Amino acid sequence: MTLSKRTQSAHAGSPPPDEAARTRALDPARSFIVQAPAGSGKTDLLIKRFLVLLATVEHPEEIVAITFTRKAAGEMRERVLAALAEGKARDRWELAANPARLRIQTIDALCAALTRQMPLLSRFGAPPETIEDASDLYLEAARATLELVETDQAAARDVERLLSHLDNDVGRIESLLAGMLEKRDHWVRHLKHIDRAGLEAALANVRKEALERARRLVPAAKRNEFAAIAGYAFANLGLGEFTDDAKSWSALAAILLTQKDAHRAALDKRQGFPAGIGGAPWKDRAAALFGSLDEDFREALADLRRLPPARYSEAQWEMLDAIASLLPHALAQLKVVFQSRGQVDFAEVAQGALAALGEEDMPTDLALALDYKVRHLLVDEFQDTSITQYELIAKLTAGWEAGDGRTVFAVGDPMQSIYRFREAEVGEFLKTWKSGRLGEVVLERARLAANFRSQAGIVAWVNEAFARILPAHEDAGSGAVPYTAS
Repeated sequence: MTLSKRTQSAHAGSPPPDEAARTRALDPARSFIVQAPAGSGKTDLLIKRFLVLLATVEHPEEIVAITFTRKAAGEMRERVLAALAEGKARDRWELAANPARLRIQTIDALCAALTRQMPLLSRFGAPPETIEDASDLYLEAARATLELVETDQAAARDVERLLSHLDNDVGRIESLLAGMLEKRDHWVRHLKHIDRAGLEAALANVRKEALERARRLVPAAKRNEFAAIAGYAFANLGLGEFTDDAKSWSALAAILLTQKDAHRAALDKRQGFPAGIGGAPWKDRAAALFGSLDEDFREALADLRRLPPARYSEAQWEMLDAIASLLPHALAQLKVVFQSRGQVDFAEVAQGALAALGEEDMPTDLALALDYKVRHLLVDEFQDTSITQYELIAKLTAGWEAGDGRTVFAVGDPMQSIYRFREAEVGEFLKTWKSGRLGEVVLERARLAANFRSQAGIVAWVNEAFARILPAHEDAGSGAVPYTAS
């Protein structure tokens, strides 16, 4: 089992600097999460692990490899079959003649297969068509929700509340509900637990994290100077004392940044730095200090300007409560639209698959059968899984324990997450990497660093450039991903 010809020629026979990590990741008894930047040969590694696992199972169907696109799944299947044909692993089942026994598929195909196996529990009847763009269906469901005012008094009251806050703009409410339906992967699991205290606690947490990020980006050696300069500007503008809280930092952001969040070219009396003998030294000190802080600091300041309020006003809460009350109706109408059209979106298929597997304390027959059949799960492009897909993987591996012969192998690169439009949530990769757990499965971390795709000069330039372009610190909540050098 060797690297592909392209990869082999790239490092000309010498072992890559991360060879130990690659070898460790092939241990069929251990579970891993692997961070693999572009050009690092992650597909080769995944295929090599697949071949290693084939030697340990009784049936090839016990290994399930999932990726994000049909093209990637097809290429992976072809490369596994080519490796078997070349004798790089023993083919006890004549897979070349029976390629269907290789369970290499997209995660969408896996979800669809689960819903077909348990159509009642997945709440699907005949298999519907899965479509990429369901915006017309979301809008149709939103309109049907608003039409409930004729037959449902509770819905009518909620619509009336929204209209009073949105200047009787029915079209705006339709767009609002349609947008929420499109993004339901993010909120549907929380719909039964919406309460003001919990949401305001989340607001407070967002504000706290944004403030801590901005503080962290000011070097400790410069914090006294920072506070002095901020205090000088605040005093001249009549803003009171700079107190190092979110309100003060937000005001400071307005001083230092333009309306378009760019650095101000110069500071003057409008920003608290008047001209004259007394003000000139302060201007120079401010220019020197703020000029020494990097792009991440500017972005952190810009984020502070957009912070949500610490608490909802009564008017805001009334509007939010009305939306939350309408969303169950909108979900029901969306399911009616899906059924009448014979079409669904990818999120609906994934949620149907979750339903087919049941709950952790009450698994369905399908979940029990899968628990028996699947012994090894390999996930390619793990950074592109959505929240629902992540939950699906966690549910598929519920009850797996270290040493029981079942493993998870998740590989990806958060720097290459490109499917945000499909609700991909790179934060799930970041959280999994940090915690070392996927559901109940403990994962060992492995990081690939060798780049087999480019020459050393190009790799060095990319390392230098992208270390400055990407954020310095990761943030699972916002999906901020720092650069990892090759």
